[in-house]
Amino acid sequence: MHGILHKSLKGYVGEHVPGTAWDEVLEAAGIEPKLYLPVSRYPDEEFTGAITVVAEQTGTAEAVVQRNVGAYLAPELLNTFKAHVKRGWGTKEVVANLEGIYRQIETGDEEAALPTISTDRISEDTYVVQYQSDRRLCHLAKGIIEGIADDFDDEVAISEGACMHDGDGHCELTVEFA
Repeated sequence: MHGILHKSLKGYVGEHVPGTAWDEVLEAAGIEPKLYLPVSRYPDEEFTGAITVVAEQTGTAEAVVQRNVGAYLAPELLNTFKAHVKRGWGTKEVVANLEGIYRQIETGDEEAALPTISTDRISEDTYVVQYQSDRRLCHLAKGIIEGIADDFDDEVAISEGACMHDGDGHCELTVEFA
């Protein structure tokens, strides 16, 4: 998994989980402390294990922690991958072009193991994003979309028509713009 996720999770813990130090999260998850570099790869289990620990320590559902971390991560993703986001775009354009953005990132990085993403425009203000990944981090994806909207000062509501956690083959996120 891309180190940008691990680095952002560490930042999230430092800013949003009072009384918990990052090293404590790593220790509770059985992870050796290390410096997470945004451009390096790390085991998925280190990210998901740390999410589990944060959820346990805060008494918050893992889905909520993932979503909050996704929202926290979004500005960093927009900055890191700004070459794939055209000047003048807003949240709608980013959501509408997610599939192309992911393809461009994968083309430039053969080791990237990105989820499969597709977007369909249902109406002027409604898009359906299909997400599929063995990692099953659809709650993180919801948070990322919300964080992107927040970064662009847009309002979105996200509902889920299908979810891998409910046995579906993919997640279907309906994104409605206010």
